[in-house]
Amino acid sequence: MTKKKLNPDKAADPSTDSKSSEQADSSFRQPAPRSFSDGGGSGGRAGLELRRWAEKKANSDEGKIRKTLSPEEARPVFHELRVHQIELEVQNDELRRAQAELEVARARYFDLYDLAPVGYCTVSEKGLILEANLTAATLLGVARGELVNQPISRFILQEDNDIYYLQRKRLFKTGEAQAYELRMVKKDGDPFWARVEATAAKDADGAPIGRIVLSDITARKRAEEAIHRKAKELQEKNDELNRFTYAVSHDLRSPLVTIRTFQGQLEQDLRSQDAARIEMDLGYIRNAADKMSRLLDELLRLSRVGRMMNPSEEAPLQAVVKEALDLVAGRITARGVRVDLTEEPVVVTGDRTRLVEVFMNLVDNAAKFMGDQPAPRVEIGVEQVGEELALFVRDNGIGIDPRLQPMLFGLFHKLDPGSEGTGIGLALARRIVELHGGRIWVESEGPGKGTTFRFTLAKTRRGVGRIS
Repeated sequence: MTKKKLNPDKAADPSTDSKSSEQADSSFRQPAPRSFSDGGGSGGRAGLELRRWAEKKANSDEGKIRKTLSPEEARPVFHELRVHQIELEVQNDELRRAQAELEVARARYFDLYDLAPVGYCTVSEKGLILEANLTAATLLGVARGELVNQPISRFILQEDNDIYYLQRKRLFKTGEAQAYELRMVKKDGDPFWARVEATAAKDADGAPIGRIVLSDITARKRAEEAIHRKAKELQEKNDELNRFTYAVSHDLRSPLVTIRTFQGQLEQDLRSQDAARIEMDLGYIRNAADKMSRLLDELLRLSRVGRMMNPSEEAPLQAVVKEALDLVAGRITARGVRVDLTEEPVVVTGDRTRLVEVFMNLVDNAAKFMGDQPAPRVEIGVEQVGEELALFVRDNGIGIDPRLQPMLFGLFHKLDPGSEGTGIGLALARRIVELHGGRIWVESEGPGKGTTFRFTLAKTRRGVGRIS
């Protein structure tokens, strides 16, 4: 009986009908024990145990094959197994190279996506966050895992949600990229300005999604607001300078015209030796010169405010006011004005000399415009106005028509042209208050209803200050 020759192709094929080949192949198809296959690959103790088991299994299988097959039949089987082993080794090398490339690509993806300087989000058509990078999570103050399936509108300031909804609707309807700015809120409630750039896309299943880029533009917005404030301040200063120039030219021209007019009259009267008219001419010239001198002095005082400031100091309100009252005691006494000063402990901070000037001008102004009030009274105190602590000087004098109140702090502006003074006192008070980080305004229900001046200072507080 002759031996059947083994076809190499059949020897390598598990479906061959050769009983011996099936027996040989079946031994290689037995799975490894779970303790190895579930372990940590080829590394560590599990890897060593797996190696020992594989060698033992290979020796056992080799013995079984040799018992089943003749040397002639076993040779092509072993050849085929060797070829298959080489193929697997080559494939394993390729897999290792691919794995190394994948790790490099993954690291590059981590750098480019997760550590990007802007936040990246993928959102569904309904606005749910499907994916986000680390920058977006940091920007919103949450862990990245907490963002998934959360509506992005949760992190948008309620007042700006309409902007977001409109832009999202437009994105998915038209497919056109959208860019806009709105205010967002971190998890802890801290708001910030964000620029949002959104593009339309589709996921692996063809569902529409949005790719969103988030940039924190809070610093830029603050800079823009600061520039806007500065531009507004410069415009106001420019307007004030124009008014100042007009007022100076108008008010200084008036005494100059008087001097020039009576200079001509004086020359004529000197020729006629009219002593009475000469004295009258000289009186007009003298008064005009005095008025010009007072105007120049007041202008000098105003120009020095802001340039010549004393060191800032804390002082009790009562001490500052009493110093001011001493300086205007003559007018207060002559008019019989009663002054009531609050006893509430309040501390003001700033250039004390300038703050005394504010109270001096306000009290002097109140005493000057009492009219025929039989019981003239001035009250000085402090009140809470919103979130600010406001100081006030209130009188029961002639009051001010509301239509005239906006002009009250203008340079050289006088409601009564025939009244004393140059009309610069309230303008000076406003300038000093603004330099101390505050604001000043007037309240009056109209003629005969009295007037209240209120003003704030940046560092006014309730409490006890330095006694002086």
